[in-house]
Amino acid sequence: MKRYKQQIQLPEIGEEGQQKISQASVLVVGAGGLGTVVATYLVAMGVGKIGIVDFDTIEETNLHRQFLYSSNDLGKSKALVLTSKLKKQNEHLTICAYDEELTISNFDEINKNYSIVCDCTDNLNTRLIIDKNCFTKEIPLVHGAVSDWQGYIILLHYKNKFQYQDLFDIKTLLQADSCESKGICSPVCGMIGSLMSNEVVKIILGIESNLDGGLLYVNGLTNNFKFLKLKRL
Repeated sequence: MKRYKQQIQLPEIGEEGQQKISQASVLVVGAGGLGTVVATYLVAMGVGKIGIVDFDTIEETNLHRQFLYSSNDLGKSKALVLTSKLKKQNEHLTICAYDEELTISNFDEINKNYSIVCDCTDNLNTRLIIDKNCFTKEIPLVHGAVSDWQGYIILLHYKNKFQYQDLFDIKTLLQADSCESKGICSPVCGMIGSLMSNEVVKIILGIESNLDGGLLYVNGLTNNFKFLKLKRL
């Protein structure tokens, strides 16, 4: 427990909370700008089992925000490289790589041993698959997204039962620009990813969150943070 001494000192965690963290299991979908941050913090805090899903390979344009990768990793699997590096960071945990695309047909098999999902993807179809399956299985989903200088985070399928499709019109999203066409600011990935990992730990500990039924918007250019309370129509 010495490794986690500083967080155990927090009254909301303590030794009992650290035990809960060590017994928790989290699936991180996407090993890019958000997933790298989320997985790194969860490993550092001692989450007992972490799965990392990504079928993409590392490209040079990833390196400015996906900070655990280096030039020597170009062309390699993101899931495999990230898993390998995180195992060295904390050898006491179970960290599993899934070097494959998450689909409707393999979601149950991949996610069967995880109780929380983090959506760190930038692919709408994958987001919809995650949303649908988390809804069906009643699995808490920590969802975040980043584009240019902006990002947001929200909890879905938790106590208030909000879904991704409660927030956005899917037809409009299908026509939206991707982060590749708009660009992306690296530190904003860090901010949103850090907040996502913080929300995961709060779920594990049973701490109430205003993001269960609320959305936190971050603008790194103007330094504006806005909290939006959600309402179903």
